[in-house]
Amino acid sequence: MDISEVEALLNSLRLLGFMAPQHVFITDEPVHASVDGKVFFRGLAVPRGDAVVFSRHADVTTVPHELVHSAFGVGELAATPLGKLLALKFEAARNAPFLNALKFRQVRYRLQDDVPLELKDRIKHYVRV
Repeated sequence: MDISEVEALLNSLRLLGFMAPQHVFITDEPVHASVDGKVFFRGLAVPRGDAVVFSRHADVTTVPHELVHSAFGVGELAATPLGKLLALKFEAARNAPFLNALKFRQVRYRLQDDVPLELKDRIKHYVRV
């Protein structure tokens, strides 16, 4: 997952795109925790937070899923089905350009270079402009 895919997904969500997080962190490494073995995360967001993290395992459902977490502060029970529905909407819009007739202000991110030196090659930090 790269920032252009994140922007495309957020822009396909129209008004929900305005609730896009201020900070996006993207890493090409797996993000995991030890919980009954190893649990791998596709993305992480703080409920009602201002930042999301996408790992190497992120896919088209991860962006809307984490947007629902960060924008509405809901848990997994609500974010999982809503994320899947919003991803279906994105896929439909991508395959039918006429669905993109209404244009809203586009969500854009710019790369920041404020990442600590030891993480410079491991993570990218983007800020909404």
